[in-house]
Amino acid sequence: MPAVLDRLTGLGYDVFERRGSAYILLEGPLSWRQARRQARRLGGDLTTISGPRENDFITRKFSPLAADPCGLWIGLNAIQTPGKFSWSDGRASGYRNFIKPGSPGYSNGLTLDDPTKPYVHIYFNPDNLGFWKNSNNTYRDVMLGGGIAEFAL
Repeated sequence: MPAVLDRLTGLGYDVFERRGSAYILLEGPLSWRQARRQARRLGGDLTTISGPRENDFITRKFSPLAADPCGLWIGLNAIQTPGKFSWSDGRASGYRNFIKPGSPGYSNGLTLDDPTKPYVHIYFNPDNLGFWKNSNNTYRDVMLGGGIAEFAL
């Protein structure tokens, strides 16, 4: 068992493995910035989602654990430039899964270039299960859930 798995399970985390990565729930209440700090203290970062299969894996594993259906923080953010999203760990991934215009509650879609909403979370409510939304750092319902940390194995 890789040392990172030993350390995380030793700290009491439930660890989910997939393709060279380990994922854990960072329990809230946590803002996006707090969740990222906690992930980095543990040796990882907020998760980078590279494609639809990884998004499905994250949704399947973490939706039952989230304290609120508004979901959990992921590493995508537009802190540097409003509307220009990048992953907190610096990895390149062009995959995006934002809520689509016309989805329940989002008839006009999202305003992705809103400078007050540069942080992204994955939704777990039934109408938008597995889709992403940008929010402010302290969006209450997501803070309750926390975030998803990812570690290289």
